[in-house]
Amino acid sequence: MKLKDSRDLYYFYSGKVSDISRQLGFAAIAVVWLFKISVTGTAGKINPSLQWPLVLVIFSLLMDVVQYLYASAAWGIFNRYQEEKKRKEEDEFLANEIINWPTIFLFWSKVILMAIAYALIARFLLKEIF
Repeated sequence: MKLKDSRDLYYFYSGKVSDISRQLGFAAIAVVWLFKISVTGTAGKINPSLQWPLVLVIFSLLMDVVQYLYASAAWGIFNRYQEEKKRKEEDEFLANEIINWPTIFLFWSKVILMAIAYALIARFLLKEIF
């Protein structure tokens, strides 16, 4: 296996985790909506047991957007800097690993927030069922 192969696998699986996390976020919002407390003549209130999971899901989705905004800005600026240094397309050069640290932090933050939200949703659903 080459370093490029392991990097490609990392990109593939982290991209999948991001996609699945996003889908889980939208599904969680649907669950919260499904269990809203209806009051006659109003739109309904969010069940108090689902308020924190909803907040965590929203922050997780926000982290998802911020992760991609940061990464696109950071790599766009880095690329522009390399272009100004008159680098050619075939030139090889190193990027400081620090450029990816915020992206990695945001990636794991969104995944952890979604996991906590789903643990709270699961606890709520188990109480509802049993």
